[in-house]
Amino acid sequence: MAFFGISAKNDDQKRAMQAIINDKPFTFLTGPAGSGKTLVAQAVGLERTTESRTYRKMIYTRLQTQVGMDVGALPGDLNEKTYPFIAPFMDNLEVMSAKSGEIKRYLTEGDEDKRKVFFDSIQTIRGRSLNYTYVMFDEIQNVDIHTIAALATRPGLNAKFVFLGNFSQIDTPKLRSTKTNGLYRLLNGLYEKDAHKYFDHINLTETQRHPVVEVVEDILRNHEMPPEFAELEARGNER
Repeated sequence: MAFFGISAKNDDQKRAMQAIINDKPFTFLTGPAGSGKTLVAQAVGLERTTESRTYRKMIYTRLQTQVGMDVGALPGDLNEKTYPFIAPFMDNLEVMSAKSGEIKRYLTEGDEDKRKVFFDSIQTIRGRSLNYTYVMFDEIQNVDIHTIAALATRPGLNAKFVFLGNFSQIDTPKLRSTKTNGLYRLLNGLYEKDAHKYFDHINLTETQRHPVVEVVEDILRNHEMPPEFAELEARGNER
């Protein structure tokens, strides 16, 4: 099983790919940095949108949160302001197959009828009905309950929403709580309602980047993370 030259490197990634290609509207991928959440979801989404044509378009979005010192307002139009936040998506194209070069025309095609891949700001998703659409919500651990409610109520006909999150990288202190974190409340609520016919949750645990990333995660992970977050992540390891 491979998508745009990307094949599963472990059982968790294989389970993630299988979950993404099923008919359930929601797939949640959690886990530490470098475990392949974004890469796997992106490769499958590109194939399902541009090759098998399961979806008419693909949307990649993430909360435009800056890490560290605020660099202030970014210049340019909406596309220029959004570009710095889609860098992970663009970086992933470099490790995909030769087909990834062809994909770039789907990103920039001027004719919206031919364009397949869109980079929408998370703020523009609200109020839309997304039919025949594959959506990646990256860094979703950084949204509150109000925001994730606005996002998770958008699926229309034949839509697949993939939520990607790492609870150890919550940037806003007020969201490091089970009462305020949108990803926790949505995913935990789906478990509580036993709504498995609508979602899958896979927790990826093996780091695929440089081995030092795993050391850094071990040093910093969970220091400010409620144990409930770790317990919820662990549910994604259940077979």
